[in-house]
Amino acid sequence: MKRKNELARSSIALIACIVIPLLFMLFSVVTGNHEYNTDTVVPKDINDGWIDGEGQAVNLYSLALGSKSVILDISKLNVDGMALCFKSYDTNFTVYASNREIYDYHPMIPRHLGISYGMQYHTIPIPEGSSFIRLDIEPVFLNTSAVIRDIAISDAGQYMTNVFKRNLFSFGQGMTTIVLGILFIIAGVTGRIVMKSTGIDFISFGVTCVMIGFIGLNDTLLLQVLTGRPDIIRVTEYMCFSFIAFPALSFFSSTTKESHSKLLLGVFAACLLNCLLQVGLTLSRLSDYYYLVYISQLIIFIGILIAVVIAIRAMRQGEVKPALLHAVGWGLTACILGAVNDILRYNFFHSYGSLTFTRIGVQLFTTLMGIYLYRDHIESLKKKQQESAVFASEVSEAFAKVIDMKDTYTNGHSERVAKYTAMIAKEMGYDDETVEKYYRIGLLHDVGKVGIPNAVLNKPGKLTDEEYDEIKSHTIKGYEVLKDISVVPELAVGALAHHERHDGKGYPSGLSEDEIPQVARIIAVADSFDAMYSDRQYRKRMDFEKVLSIIREVSGTQLNPEAVDAFFRLVDKGEIKAVDEKKS
Repeated sequence: MKRKNELARSSIALIACIVIPLLFMLFSVVTGNHEYNTDTVVPKDINDGWIDGEGQAVNLYSLALGSKSVILDISKLNVDGMALCFKSYDTNFTVYASNREIYDYHPMIPRHLGISYGMQYHTIPIPEGSSFIRLDIEPVFLNTSAVIRDIAISDAGQYMTNVFKRNLFSFGQGMTTIVLGILFIIAGVTGRIVMKSTGIDFISFGVTCVMIGFIGLNDTLLLQVLTGRPDIIRVTEYMCFSFIAFPALSFFSSTTKESHSKLLLGVFAACLLNCLLQVGLTLSRLSDYYYLVYISQLIIFIGILIAVVIAIRAMRQGEVKPALLHAVGWGLTACILGAVNDILRYNFFHSYGSLTFTRIGVQLFTTLMGIYLYRDHIESLKKKQQESAVFASEVSEAFAKVIDMKDTYTNGHSERVAKYTAMIAKEMGYDDETVEKYYRIGLLHDVGKVGIPNAVLNKPGKLTDEEYDEIKSHTIKGYEVLKDISVVPELAVGALAHHERHDGKGYPSGLSEDEIPQVARIIAVADSFDAMYSDRQYRKRMDFEKVLSIIREVSGTQLNPEAVDAFFRLVDKGEIKAVDEKKS
């Protein structure tokens, strides 16, 4: 019951991690300004020639704090049919062509989304006859500088085409991560047995991948361009950041095979409180998601420290599989190296909104985990299959001993018939799996004798016709006992048909030649040999050479010729030979 409660709490928390950001985004779409003023773009660099009001050259890619007004002389350029194209980052602006306002970008964002709308591309047609362009730039946040990137005077369509081409690979990375996450979620929801056998929380891993993938999509800017709502995309990214620590730590915890339900509940509470705090402070205008995202990063950092502590503890207790430890270790290393690379590019090369190497690290981590999960699942299935095979074999042998105990004069008969059956099958070229299966079928070929009265089964004298019919009924009784074992349906077939004859004169069905199942043909040879070469209640065992002579004689009438040929090849090899009378 306790385990069920833990699973229920974990499932509710995971659902909340998914539903809350989705509801937030849906609410934003429904209540937002549908006449949102925005455009589209991609980069072609033209940063030279801009000057401020004092005639000083200005580098748009490295602006000082506060508002700026910059001018570009285009009187000597052919700008007919062209557009001013660039990317802005949390920057409001107004564009003038020869002192005439042609574009104003001061988007009205719903209060709950804050004042940060992130990155967006713009393509602004330049009127014919324009001699200069003026940009009045104002950063959204007072303590930051305005950010303009990838500015160009270009054909708007070509510029946008270049944007999509440049971001297509990163977009594909994000979508691949999301798709992988969805597949893991499906595997977790539909494959509870697999989750139990591996011990890995597929659902948490899948949710983590989906969130990371969406964060990656935000940085490609294609969603902003396609939807025209960079504010919603950006804040949804903040929501993912606020919750991602919980599914990530939940997944990591599952790899240690140890319950951390109270710890995970605390992490979820922290994530939920963080989300509510960010929304509340943003609504009240006391702060903004732009600043509060650092709280999410702090929770993620604390989650990483917790994961390290859990990992060290699990390693000391030997609770983590070496293969899993290697997969997680190399995967996390790839993520950390990718993140460090992107941070350096952001700080030293001003690569805003680019998480290319972080996404590559995440995909490597996902790939390594996928490989581990697949291999672990295959190994688990193989182990269970081997355990099942051993169990089935041991049960069959125990059952065979019970059968032989029933017939005091044929003790060991079932085991010997099974051994001869396996030897003949192997000689006939069957694979190891089939040989093993035929061995088990041979063990239980006489299981129907359990239903024969002891007085008939162990009668020392000659049997009456009625008693002989009773003995023959052991084939049908055996079939009735074994017919419902669906894993090895041939068990019932071997019990039913091992007294059928090649010429059709056997029992119980009078089958002949190819109508007789292959395993029954082989058992018939093994059974006949052991019946003649063993002590019975009415006689001693026959001479070995005499037995071989009889078997050769009935080949093609009573016994299947192919099975008999394989039997004699074993005799020729010395694998089936006369028993030493002195030892016996």
